[in-house]
Amino acid sequence: MELLGEYKDSGFKEPPFLARRADGQVLQLPRLLYLVAANSDGRRSYGQIAEVVTEQFGRGVSADNVQTLADNKLRPLGVLAAPDGSSLKLARPNPLLALNFKTAVVPPRLVNAVTTVFRPFFWPLVVLGTLAGFVALDWWLFFVHGIAQGLRHLLDEPVFFLIVFGLVVLSAALHESGHATACRYGGARPGVMGVGIYLVWPAFYTDVTDAYRLGKGGRLRTDLGGVYFNALFMLGTLGIYLLTHFEVLIAVVLLLQFEMLHQFLPFLRLDGYYVIADLTGVPDIFARMKPVLLSLLPWRQPDPRVTVLKGWVRIVVTAWVVFTVGFILYAYGMMLLHLPTIIGTAWASFLALVRHASLAVQQGQVAIGLFSGLQLILLAIPTLGLAWVLARLVQRLVLLAWVRTRGRPLPRATSFLVMAAAVLLLVLAWTPPSATYQPISPNARGTINESFTNAAPVFDRVFSVDPLLHAVVPAANPTPAPSTSAPAGPRLPLPGASTSASSTPTPSPTPSSTP
Repeated sequence: MELLGEYKDSGFKEPPFLARRADGQVLQLPRLLYLVAANSDGRRSYGQIAEVVTEQFGRGVSADNVQTLADNKLRPLGVLAAPDGSSLKLARPNPLLALNFKTAVVPPRLVNAVTTVFRPFFWPLVVLGTLAGFVALDWWLFFVHGIAQGLRHLLDEPVFFLIVFGLVVLSAALHESGHATACRYGGARPGVMGVGIYLVWPAFYTDVTDAYRLGKGGRLRTDLGGVYFNALFMLGTLGIYLLTHFEVLIAVVLLLQFEMLHQFLPFLRLDGYYVIADLTGVPDIFARMKPVLLSLLPWRQPDPRVTVLKGWVRIVVTAWVVFTVGFILYAYGMMLLHLPTIIGTAWASFLALVRHASLAVQQGQVAIGLFSGLQLILLAIPTLGLAWVLARLVQRLVLLAWVRTRGRPLPRATSFLVMAAAVLLLVLAWTPPSATYQPISPNARGTINESFTNAAPVFDRVFSVDPLLHAVVPAANPTPAPSTSAPAGPRLPLPGASTSASSTPTPSPTPSSTP
């Protein structure tokens, strides 16, 4: 058992103390339990421990109190060994949405060597230059160059999906190297790197539990080290694009942008979860997110898991959730509204590949025919994957609404009315004349401005269907200017890819690795 000390910059009114078991599990302990554990060295009696703890704690603690805490709290958690020296065989907790079936791949010694090479990337001037370059990259990509041509080239030549996949996997490996390097740069010891299963998908992970001994700045650097290395990778990819003008690299940057956004989701145990946890100083923020949001309702009594937190922690959690949800709704909303253009481009590519394969077979060019067949498969995989993701999303939303509103007719009716309105919007967006299913034009850029411009006719049609809504909200674009080009491509990318602590002597487990 390793005692890590007080959790620095805690968001609790009474900060917890941390201890790490031999299996790597980090526990939150109230101060009294921590003091008892710190003074239990196997040589002192319960009375001697009680004397020292009384002096350190500032309140009277008897030998019976120490024995009760040791037998009923610390030993069951594996913090203390049994009187005969044996230790309990404890299973590590499996928190909600945790990484499962983890397998170490890169040992700590090799991880240490890798972090030595990458350490200069965290020098302050390098970080400032990278951040400035990343902001410039995003401005150029989303407001000047756009993403349409990168998607068009990728769909026209599906074999490039292999290149995209390889670069995305390489970026994921560098992402974990960023976590490990940031951990070591702050003075902590990174552990192994490995792979596991997150939900149903394979994922890399890095053991950075030792970062809990760092202050808030060091922990946040460790949390953000992964996406920081993603930004470095995107800047390198942009440099290659500027030299080669290979448009598929724009699609790579786009997918990595989407992956960075995915990492910041506060509802999954990804980087965003750890960022918000370390920013607020609450390691088990997942268990408190819902109570914090519900505490904003004036007619609800705050949950005890909320009252132990500082006031500003509630504000930060609420702002994070609102901002992230809003941005996610925009990203997926624009992708769905522009789905006809994506489908049109994929269909045109499919027909062209079928013609090429048929012609090659007729002329006896077997190799070219097989290559065209491979491209057809590569084109079908992401298309079918997108359809599967959308179907699963609808299924889960319907099931969630049905289960969560059981026995409450009004909330159930409201939930299904909202989903029906969303379906109506998509039906109007996916049927002519709003949707032309034309391929992405070679002149389309796919910028943020175009995403709103192309979405305006859809909302105009919604308003025309509902005259009452039209009277309340004016049409977004009542007199659209004529255009000779096909509708522009979408602005945003295709998807790429605990027990709470308390002031009473009741410890709780803390997540121990960053996927």
